[in-house]
Amino acid sequence: MRNYSRHRYSVLAPVTFLLLSGLLALLASCGSSSTTAPASGTAMLAPKPVLTIPNTGAHELGFLDPALEPDANTMDQGPDPNSNLVIDMIYSGLVRTDQNLDIIPDQATWDISSDTKTYTFHLKTGIAFSDGTPVTAQTYVYTLTRTLLPAVKSPTAAMFEGIIVGANEVNDGKSKTLSGVKAIDAYTLQITLTHPTPYFLELLTDPIYFPVNKKLIDQYGQADWINHAVANGIGTGPFMLKEWDHNIKMILVPNPQYYGAKTRLKEVDMIFVGDQGTAFKAYRAGQYNLDWNIAPADLAAAANLPGFTEQPLLQTDLLFFNDDMPPFDQVAVRQAFAYAIDKVLLTHTILNGAAIAASTIIPPGMPGYQASYPGLPFDIVKARTSLQSVYPDPSKMPQTTFSYPNSEVSQSEAAALQAMWQAALGVQVKLLPVEPNAYYDEVTRNEIQFGFKEWNADFPDPFDLLALNLLSSSPNNHGMWNNPTFDQLVSEAEQTTGDERIALYSQAEQIAITEVAWLPLDHQSIAAIIPPWLHGVSLNSEGLYFGDWSGVYLLQH
Repeated sequence: MRNYSRHRYSVLAPVTFLLLSGLLALLASCGSSSTTAPASGTAMLAPKPVLTIPNTGAHELGFLDPALEPDANTMDQGPDPNSNLVIDMIYSGLVRTDQNLDIIPDQATWDISSDTKTYTFHLKTGIAFSDGTPVTAQTYVYTLTRTLLPAVKSPTAAMFEGIIVGANEVNDGKSKTLSGVKAIDAYTLQITLTHPTPYFLELLTDPIYFPVNKKLIDQYGQADWINHAVANGIGTGPFMLKEWDHNIKMILVPNPQYYGAKTRLKEVDMIFVGDQGTAFKAYRAGQYNLDWNIAPADLAAAANLPGFTEQPLLQTDLLFFNDDMPPFDQVAVRQAFAYAIDKVLLTHTILNGAAIAASTIIPPGMPGYQASYPGLPFDIVKARTSLQSVYPDPSKMPQTTFSYPNSEVSQSEAAALQAMWQAALGVQVKLLPVEPNAYYDEVTRNEIQFGFKEWNADFPDPFDLLALNLLSSSPNNHGMWNNPTFDQLVSEAEQTTGDERIALYSQAEQIAITEVAWLPLDHQSIAAIIPPWLHGVSLNSEGLYFGDWSGVYLLQH
């Protein structure tokens, strides 16, 4: 199953240690454990098997059509955790991940050809959508082809299916046949890739690859079918949608056609809660069965509650610059802004230790993480020297505006960054908090001078982070950064495997960090309260993890 995490923010905490008195004065002026095992054999199941959980950090679902998953690293800063929380209850696919992010079979087992370019999947019999419509190999041919069609307007299809033979022709509108995907018979699906792809099975965990019901889409149309999701057979997952009260809640009930082990729950009530602090208070008042994505400001109180747990994430919070907009068209200016940030101070005083300072773009736990690479460390002298190499008089530098989604960066975090740039560089940066949907639209239109991004792993491979976002040809490269050597290294990496491949990605990452294609700030952790009477829910390095829903149940307490 997919996992769910989200950026956390807090009010500005007091500075508790000495560091550059001038900077501290400026800042001051700006406004673990695992899920507890079930009780002994004498414990009884709760008489009302209804799980009530907050969908924390969301006012509404971002998407429900798997093909229209928001741009995986811009539209909602990584795989949209709030939508995916629902997507993975309603839909399912060929494979899934276990607690350790290892790929395990779901709807199919597979064979791989000797040249590692052809995957043959053997589907289970008896798989059906929740309305009883059968799922066959042809269902997958339809799904993967449909996602690439220009009329569907998928923002991620080219990225996640582009390695399939014939995908580019379908995506460009030159063909309606995806030649690399074939139904050998009703229960045998064959997918042929353009080149060996070590992470292909990991790609299959993305919603893009989850089968959709052609019958329903034909009935209501490509754009409108998802508006008829309630009580209809849109997916093959363990649940189906019973009620969708927009901006308030979703109610999900077991899918009677589900091919896997059935859930013990009768219902899951998912409440949209935009504010983390509100969700935490509601949990303490007994309104929810768990709380997750706890804000740093609430960590001290949460740590004393039964079932509190924390987990480092495969996540990087970072800044990006539009390299086509002055003054960030100059690498020395981007480097100056990087050297001016004290990331350790930021993580300790703003995030209350809920994150670690990031020297690298790739987070700990990800293949290719360079633990000893220093990146561009906090250095006021280098910051000033770099800026003055382009603007000897910093007051002559063009006006700079830091834009950020107001739900993901707190006023205090933005103010702390602003203070650091002022103290180290002598420049005044304008702060511009933006409503998230409007912000993501501006990002997509390349209108942000420099802004904030949160990246969460789609799958644990450097391709997912570096290639999908920083290649000059990538639609996700909203900073317009272009480095031919970086592009060449990534291209070479994708033609090889093993340690050689990772080494090439490490070289590419160092170029991206040195030229400040992205400016990594921190690697986050996630905190949750999963009480002892809730079984089958945990955290892993991608966030909230439900695993097999048949093992999720409530005990009397």
